[in-house]
Amino acid sequence: MTTPLAETLALALALNDPKNPFTYEVKGNSIIGKWDIVSAKSLYPTEYKQIDKKFQVTVDLDEKKGTWKPKEKTSEGGASFEDGKLSIGGSVGGFSGKSMSKGASFEFGGVNKKKGEDATLAPLVYTWDTAKIKKPLFDLLEANGWKRKKGLFG
Repeated sequence: MTTPLAETLALALALNDPKNPFTYEVKGNSIIGKWDIVSAKSLYPTEYKQIDKKFQVTVDLDEKKGTWKPKEKTSEGGASFEDGKLSIGGSVGGFSGKSMSKGASFEFGGVNKKKGEDATLAPLVYTWDTAKIKKPLFDLLEANGWKRKKGLFG
């Protein structure tokens, strides 16, 4: 038996934990998980870099069918100034289906400042694993009787 929509949405909000680097919110019949993976600036003797990386998973719930479907969105952006040249770039990607992404990044040799933190000489290090934000949400839905909507490839 599927847990009613309103109760499921409340359970999803209860997944929020201040110890986690991500949050869940509800909009209509959707649960949105957001993760600002990194927003930082690095200052080197002859260059400057700005890094932004975000991940979002949106789960749309169909109350009549008792199904859910995820959509993922990643965005990366940045800027650098080196040898008198400014470079700005970024990318946005979306996906619907089963996927996983994880990785790590290191920036050495400069003064680094993460958003909301003081500047430091320590290396800028950040990691991500999209399973950390998706698994608790997907497990909650399955445990409450919701079935993942099957796509073209399963």
